Amino acid sequence: METILTGNGRPGVRGVLEIVVWWAVLTAATVVFISSVSPVELVVGALAALGGAFAARRMRLAAGGRAKGGRGAVRALVALPGSVVRGLGVLTAAVVTDPAGALVRRVRLRRGTGAGWAGTLLGMSPDTCVIDVPRDDEVLVHALRPGAGPVEQAVARADGAR
Repeated sequence: METILTGNGRPGVRGVLEIVVWWAVLTAATVVFISSVSPVELVVGALAALGGAFAARRMRLAAGGRAKGGRGAVRALVALPGSVVRGLGVLTAAVVTDPAGALVRRVRLRRGTGAGWAGTLLGMSPDTCVIDVPRDDEVLVHALRPGAGPVEQAVARADGAR
């Protein structure tokens, strides 16, 4: 089993913390998606989120997934709101005019940057769509603008850098 399990097969402190974090995120998402939350809806949502938290942890353990490659994550998260606003502007302009600047490009990631989270943040901008993650250090994107956006600048390798 995983090292965060105690000898009796139950989750240790890290496992419990992971379940609590999943529960909090899922409960918050439930509350956000319900327009006005009654006490009954809150209890049902919290209980369903608890089940979802246990399932999410078990799925991560079964898949062998773990967080890795966090280099540039803070910088990319800080750049995300500006990238979304900029992307909305580019997308609006592309709808009104001909998106002649659209292209597919490979984004080579900095060493130590995880392709999973980097691709997720790149895809959050309305003018960028992640098409593929062919390798651990590369993301293939379809972009409506020729230049790199703020998130891409935060996670992409400098030209010729390894």
